[in-house]
Amino acid sequence: MVHAGSSPAPGKPAKLEMKKRILFGIIISIFFLYLVLRNIDIKIIAKFIVHGNYLWLLPCLVMFTLAFVFRALRWKFLFLPIKKFTAKQLFSSLLMGFAANCIFPMRFGEIVRAYIVGKKHNVSKSSSMATIVLERIMDGVGILILLVLAVPFLPVFPLWVKRTIFISTILFISVLIVAGILIAKKHFIDILKKVPFIRYELKEIIVHKIKKFIIGFEVIKDTKNFLIIIFLSICVWVCETFNMYFMVKIVGIDLPFFALIFVLFITIVGVMIPAAPGSLGTFEAAFVVGMMFFKISKETAFAAALISHGVGGLYVMSLGIYYFFKEGISYKEISDAN
Repeated sequence: MVHAGSSPAPGKPAKLEMKKRILFGIIISIFFLYLVLRNIDIKIIAKFIVHGNYLWLLPCLVMFTLAFVFRALRWKFLFLPIKKFTAKQLFSSLLMGFAANCIFPMRFGEIVRAYIVGKKHNVSKSSSMATIVLERIMDGVGILILLVLAVPFLPVFPLWVKRTIFISTILFISVLIVAGILIAKKHFIDILKKVPFIRYELKEIIVHKIKKFIIGFEVIKDTKNFLIIIFLSICVWVCETFNMYFMVKIVGIDLPFFALIFVLFITIVGVMIPAAPGSLGTFEAAFVVGMMFFKISKETAFAAALISHGVGGLYVMSLGIYYFFKEGISYKEISDAN
């Protein structure tokens, strides 16, 4: 790891690039906030927030914590081909990565998470990053399984919604197939050594990094562990759905569990759009769109989105900062890691 003080020349372009990405994300966030806030009564939103029944936060926080426990358990199984961990060992790195997502744009918290677990436990950062990539794929698999189970209980949706669900399903299945092929035929990576016009040393480094990355996907070869990972992914999103179920009750929204699976799916699709740190704007816009399918007013939905986003961000940031201090990891260090 090269620190900022040891190589000033590359550091400045990197910081400039980071600032550009943050600015780009902020512009996107402002655009989505404008879309969702136009023709909306701010006073009604404020009334919902001020007069909300915040006793519902108690079960919300329980579900939120359980979701992170299941995430840590899943990460433990994802790491099995690389190194054996306990869920407790990975829990702090998990929270620090999620907290970093609230600070850095473009979900750079995932890079921070790979860096932290690699540094703490002497694990290849490429392999760590691969487990996080596979984790995100399994997130998609988990929510899609729940969505398929929810479809019979949902109203008829517009064609674009059905297409989004179909494309998402094909995408996640395709990525898993490609990962399986790479694992089965990883010796073909050596073909890269024959690419001309690249220094031999550089080709060796590239091939080594790719092979380390592929190791992070090897858990899918173990049927038993892979099924456990799918089950834990479903558990994560069941907890997240219950979290949303209790959260929206704060402003008086009473939707069935299966309807909130759909709202959660739309929100997940929305936060995939690059935006300001913490997915500000894209989260609220997607949440409101999902709620409007069930005839919830924009004001009520936006109030619920603000509370949900605010509480979730505060929870993650509080625990993440606590672990950053406990582990002695500074902002400068994670900024250099990015």
